[in-house]
Amino acid sequence: MNLVRLAILLVGIVFILFPLNSQDPTGREIMEKYKEQELTNDESAEIHMKLIRSGGRVREREVRMISKTDEEENRKLLIRFLSPADVAGTGFLSIEYSDRDDDNWLYLPALRRVRRIASQDKTDSFVGTDFTYEDFDSEDLDAYDYTFVETETINDTETWKVEAIPTDPEKIEETAYGKRELWVSKEHAVVVRAKHYDTDDVLIKELRSYDIRQVPGTETWRPYRMVMEDVESGNRTELELTDIEIDQGIPDDYFTQRYLQRGR
Repeated sequence: MNLVRLAILLVGIVFILFPLNSQDPTGREIMEKYKEQELTNDESAEIHMKLIRSGGRVREREVRMISKTDEEENRKLLIRFLSPADVAGTGFLSIEYSDRDDDNWLYLPALRRVRRIASQDKTDSFVGTDFTYEDFDSEDLDAYDYTFVETETINDTETWKVEAIPTDPEKIEETAYGKRELWVSKEHAVVVRAKHYDTDDVLIKELRSYDIRQVPGTETWRPYRMVMEDVESGNRTELELTDIEIDQGIPDDYFTQRYLQRGR
């Protein structure tokens, strides 16, 4: 056997024994794992929120969040601010639809009225935080092209890195993000880091998730601490979640404009 044929044979053996990325799913498959783990019939949590400005000023808020998902994976979401007094009673209601535009409303108790959040306004700051309204949208797998990039260890957690590019014309029109980079943990299928780029491919925000735990009594994993940082300003918003409950039978009545205004 000459050297060339021997080299070809050895290369073939290497590819058989160690195929490239054979253990890694595609970007779409990774996000399907994430979506499957993320979905619940309903969910609630108490949230302690800190708004930390680059100059050192800190404002704290108490928030309650509840959600419910139907058989078509359309989600209803209600976020209500409980304290301090200047934001208490402020509420946000989002209802997703599979066949038409989603409904989003913000209730401001000082004005005693509900304001609809138009699709072009979803890139605005959410009640002075470093999150935007669109950051609370559930992941629409059909609106993006997902590409597996590499495996990477983040804070001792093995992850798949996925690049998400919006492809749906409606999503492209309303989103502030031209690209997202998502690090999904292999063990929990939870996003442990996300970088958000604008349409000029400039990094504008970064989300980091910590303290990933299994919700008691379930097989669902959640981060109990999240930090969203505005890269340009240096401001950040920290969320500490407690009392997460899943599939407790939350009534549909909670996801109405009447409940948004009255709180009961």
